[in-house]
Amino acid sequence: MQPVATVVSFGRGPNQAVAGLDATTLASDLVPWSDDLFARLKRAEGGSLLFLLADADDDAALAGATKAARILRRRGGGDAIVVLPPVPALPGPQARSHLERASQLTGSCAVLPIGRASWADAVRCFVEPLAVFGLVGVEPREIRALLRPRPALLHLWDDDSLDRSLRDARDVLVSCRLRPTSTLREVDAAAERVRTATAAPLVLAGPEVDEGPRAIAAVLL
Repeated sequence: MQPVATVVSFGRGPNQAVAGLDATTLASDLVPWSDDLFARLKRAEGGSLLFLLADADDDAALAGATKAARILRRRGGGDAIVVLPPVPALPGPQARSHLERASQLTGSCAVLPIGRASWADAVRCFVEPLAVFGLVGVEPREIRALLRPRPALLHLWDDDSLDRSLRDARDVLVSCRLRPTSTLREVDAAAERVRTATAAPLVLAGPEVDEGPRAIAAVLL
């Protein structure tokens, strides 16, 4: 059975960030960085989503991510998502231009985690709605429809800068990571926050998890 995602780490930072992810729960394959990474990718099964977690945002790093996506697509893989190193605050115009260039060079959705958001949160935001049962579910096609080549900003829900990002949104994905005792009121509150800030289409999911961020938002530009 095809994995929901193949998650490839490039470097120590992404390796550490995703070490706590439960590959079984996510129905995904985690491929950590090592010297023989590309040789291992040639034997891996491509997931329906391909996450390339870059440890840098320079041309060499983007070329490596592009090569990995090309290999995994030959192995049956689907849409690619390049996740760049997290930054502490909202990017300015020059950094946004760099993010757009990363998307163009890799031919993928280029995701930039903001504030305390990490490479692992990017995986959680897109994969948990597809792999984890919850109060609010989405169809795979709803996620895939978001993933054409373009830039995206990733926020944890308690990040005040999320509301500023939403002003520029073309689409929004919110994964409300609900506890088993949660109710749909949390989902309604999340939808209200997004719809107050933007008229952009919203894909809203509610996977049930036991710990971690209460919600994660991908703002697609």
